[in-house]
Amino acid sequence: MPTTITDVELDCTGEVRLGTLSPSTLELLSTLGGEWLELGPKGRKLLPCHVQPGGTPTLAALPAELIAFLDAMTPEEREALPGGTLVVRDRAGSVVRLVVARGEIHVQWPREDWTQAEPVDLESILAEMDAASARISGRVSFDAEAGAEDRVVEFVGRFEGLYPEGDLLVERHGRTLSAELTDVNVGPGQLLATLRRLAQPPESLEGELEVGSFLAHAQDRDFRLTLERGTARAFRPSLWPAG
Repeated sequence: MPTTITDVELDCTGEVRLGTLSPSTLELLSTLGGEWLELGPKGRKLLPCHVQPGGTPTLAALPAELIAFLDAMTPEEREALPGGTLVVRDRAGSVVRLVVARGEIHVQWPREDWTQAEPVDLESILAEMDAASARISGRVSFDAEAGAEDRVVEFVGRFEGLYPEGDLLVERHGRTLSAELTDVNVGPGQLLATLRRLAQPPESLEGELEVGSFLAHAQDRDFRLTLERGTARAFRPSLWPAG
């Protein structure tokens, strides 16, 4: 199961499976709990702490704690370690993934790969996105009654985002409206609802929108919204190397 990242200031998700450890090793590990990691039930896993940590820089503290846990094991136990992944975001928004396998720790930074994009649940991803910092670019078209272009412009102009920037170009050709958005700060869910209300008929709605965030280091929030004959689908790129 892939490890995801939730939209919080400090966050660590995932787990590291430890396999079978000796009683003496388990006793030693039980004394090593830190700010970020703790020994799970029955000593089978390392898990993020339930209490949100603070103080120590995240990208320094978590790897150090992980190394301390692995260092307390015997070489044979480290070699047999089933392992796992931990994904962490710090206060500055930086995101890294720590992959543990056979006693080795690999550090990975996210890199978007749209060739490996996967479909995601539309309603869930719209609910996760912080509308106030959302950034949308792309183009849509649909048939609409007279005056619909003014309602699109009014919606974007009145949206209470944190980044009042970007460009919107709306044109009409007969019954068909086309709207081109460039780094527009509006909520994707609210925008989709507006477009669906205006499209007459609904199946005339077509287009593709790139949705991201104005916040720094926020690749894990990016997704692509496709509109085909009024049906909306969402896709998210792969962020991490396979394996």
